[in-house]
Parts: sequence; C-alpha cells; structure tokens
Amino acid sequence: MRFEYRVSQSAGFVGPATVIFVTADPGDGQADQRLAPFWGLVTPLIKCGAFQVGKSEVFVLSAGVGEWLLVAGLAEVSRAALLESTARAAKKLKELGVEKATFIMPKFPLDSLGQIEWLTLGVTLALDQRQVYKSKSEEKELKLREVTFLEIERGVSQEMADRTIYVTKVAAKAQLLARSFIDRPANLLYPEIMAYQATNLGKDHGVSVTVWDEKKLAEEGAGGILAVGGGSLHPPRLVILEYRGPGAKKDLGPVALVGKGITFDSGGLCVKPPENMSQMKTDMAGAATVLFTVLAAAELKLGVHLVGVLPLAENLPDGGAFRPGDIVKSLSGQTIEIMNTDAEGRVVLADALTLAQRYKPSLIIDLATLTGACMVALGESMAGFFCNDVKLNDDLVKAFKAAAEDYWPLPLYDGYDEKLKSDLADFRESGTRAGGAILGALFLRRFIEGHLPWAHLDIVATARNLTAKPHCPEGATGYGVRTLIKFLMDLESPKAAL
Repeated sequence: MRFEYRVSQSAGFVGPATVIFVTADPGDGQADQRLAPFWGLVTPLIKCGAFQVGKSEVFVLSAGVGEWLLVAGLAEVSRAALLESTARAAKKLKELGVEKATFIMPKFPLDSLGQIEWLTLGVTLALDQRQVYKSKSEEKELKLREVTFLEIERGVSQEMADRTIYVTKVAAKAQLLARSFIDRPANLLYPEIMAYQATNLGKDHGVSVTVWDEKKLAEEGAGGILAVGGGSLHPPRLVILEYRGPGAKKDLGPVALVGKGITFDSGGLCVKPPENMSQMKTDMAGAATVLFTVLAAAELKLGVHLVGVLPLAENLPDGGAFRPGDIVKSLSGQTIEIMNTDAEGRVVLADALTLAQRYKPSLIIDLATLTGACMVALGESMAGFFCNDVKLNDDLVKAFKAAAEDYWPLPLYDGYDEKLKSDLADFRESGTRAGGAILGALFLRRFIEGHLPWAHLDIVATARNLTAKPHCPEGATGYGVRTLIKFLMDLESPKAAL
C-alpha cells in the first residue's frame, strides 16, 4: 500500500473516500473550525444521536455515487485514541471496497510527524489479515491501494514525512510478522522450523545467523535448554543473530536482545490444566519479538550493533522430560534445582543470557512470557518491567511511552532472594507462589555478571490479546517490537527516533 503526505490550505471532500476526525460538537465552540465545510453533514448526526462525540466510533455517509465521508470520533486526545480511531476507519474503508482514501489530519497536540506515524500504523495494523487455516477464505478482498494524509495549514518537509512513513511501515511489518509467528500452531512451528526460518530471514536481511543444534548444545554445556527440550520429539535449538549497522561504534559492546522461545508449553511433567492450553503456542512470543526487531533494525540500516539470542525448545512430558527434583547444570556452570517443570522459561533463558554475555554487550534486554503471577499482579494490559540500571530504565521508559505500549515497573527486591535458596544446588529455579514475577526476575539476575545494565520484560499479559481491537484481532499482539525499535533508534541518534 502506498502512503502519501500532502499539505493544503483548506479542508474539503477528496474522493472517493475522505476521513475526518471529530473531537467536539461543532456547536460548543471547541470543534476544529478547519473542518467547517463538513459541519452541515456532521451536526445533524450528533443532534439525532447517530454519532456520539467522545467515542471511538466511525460513521459512514454517502457523498455521492461511490463516494464516502467517514466521520471518526476521538475518545481522547492521545496516541492510543488516534490509533484506535484510525484503525476503525481503515476497516470501514475495506468494507466499502474503495481503492483510494484521504485522511484529514486532526487538530491535535501531537506534532505532524507523530500524527503521520500513528495514522500509518493504524491503517497498516488494521488491514492485516490474520493467518487462518480454513479450506476457503472468508476474508473480503482488500482493494485499498493508496492513502493520503492531508494536513491543513501547518506542515513538515516531504522528506521528513516520507522518512516517517517508511520507518513506521517497517516497524508495523515487523510487528505483524511477529504476530504471525506467535499465532502459528505448534505443529507447524517447532524449534527446528523456527531456527530454519530465522536463518533464511537473516540471510535476506544481511544478518549473520548461527544455530546450535542438540549436539552443539551438549558440547557447550547448555544444560538448561537441553533439559527443557528433553521430553519432545523436536529437539531444542539456540539461534544467535548478529547485525552490525553502518557507523555502529566499534568501541561499544553490542546491544543484546534475548527472547524466550518455548514453541509449545504443556507444563512438562507438571502438566498445565487443559483450559487454554491451546494458547501455549504463544510461549515463544519473546523470541519472535527479538527476531523481527533485529530484522527491522537491519532493514532500516540502523547504526547499531545487535546480538539476538533465541533459546528454542518444546516443553512436553515424555520419558526424556526433566523432572521436579532434577539438578541441571547451566551454561554458566551454576547448578539449578528444578522445583516445577512449568517454570521452564527461566531455565532456557539462563543459558541464553550467559551466551549473550560472551559477546561483551553494553546492555541486555530480555523478553519472556515468564510468569502467570505477573498477570495476577498487573492484569491483562501491562507488561512487568524490571531493570538494574537507572539510565537503561529511563531510556526504555521513554521508548515504552513513545510506542504507547503499556508497562509497569516492578522491584528487584533482594529480600525475596532467600526464597531461591537450595540445599542441593546453587539455587532453586522457583520459590513460593507469592511474589512469583519478582522471583522469576531475581532468578534471571543471577545469570547477569557484574554491573552489566539489564532489563527484563515479563510480557505474559501483553503477548496475547484476549479481546479483539480495531488494530489487533484476538490473538498475538507483537508487543514489544515497536518499543525496541524506538529504543534502538534513540540509541543510534536521539534525533532519529520518532
């Protein structure tokens, strides 16, 4: 789809479909007066109650044969509201079957480039067709091929607008590809397949890819990954992605991104209840996020040095499965007493974090659907965020806010460390049920050497959308991709980030 940005001195209908954003009743004096040419159509809708100002709804009016005016409400003045309203309008445009549409950019505190970004994102995410496996497609054909963002009076340079559109399209594509991987059934995406596809995608993007198979994992002593994957017919893999962008500082260690990649999690011998187990294909969301973030950085040619580590395993109960009470020797040499085979994510991440530090990174960020306790603590809309470094914390918070991805900081509370004490091994892999998200983070911290800046994102609640939204159907969200891209762009150059 082609996006275009233009500036005009006045607003008016631009066929075949024009979208306007309404934030206030034209009669109360607070409405955007630049849209006055449309008030004759909009005001009667409000008076009869067909359109309610302050709600993210879209009303479609016929403006002639094959021509349409879409009136989109903004529930609030925010990025999230603009994203939702744009996405709703895009879905209506698909239903109408139009080939071209013009969005008149609203009078909004968000600057021009910010509006272009969120309009592009809303259209792109809304029009993605979720991957399904039905013998006959039920999706309506998408005819929309050209979208124009029309700004009234104020404006930015065409070069800056085009750059913003390009970057946003790459980020949105990465998020959508992450969704497609996360939603893929476990019988179609298991460790060998994901490693194979990561290798091919890496080659296409100029990213170096190394894969450790079960033999290499054993030679290196990656006992955590081998233990977790021991009960499956599909052996585990560890994928290492490396990208060095143009102008990346050679005297600065790479940014290491680590993503949990449990392609299916039955809970192992501590088997999960059957309710919702079908959604445990989502347990590789961290790995998918890291994979497509690295590929997006390469596509954008960001001047950063990146290392991505994906520990991939399938956690199933079988004669070879690891057991509660087992002692596992990790890649770091530290021994772990297994208490619960359904706390497997931290065990594979232990090896992955150790491996990442062999590249002498300047910082590490890991993402994992790690603990149900995090969802109990924060609900279904926020990721838990742990960090051991003030600057990294501040930089990630800035990226979270710029990407409008919800998070909440949680403490690395040293007082709970005692709960991981073991009489048989260096420590246990899990402790008490209370404070489970914190204990998971404290366990991972044991594999971070010295004072290396490190952040842990527990994305268990945000990896999957339980209720369909205009910009995201029920299923995988691709959470974290936009935040990481924002973070990396700002790391490359504070002025480069959108």
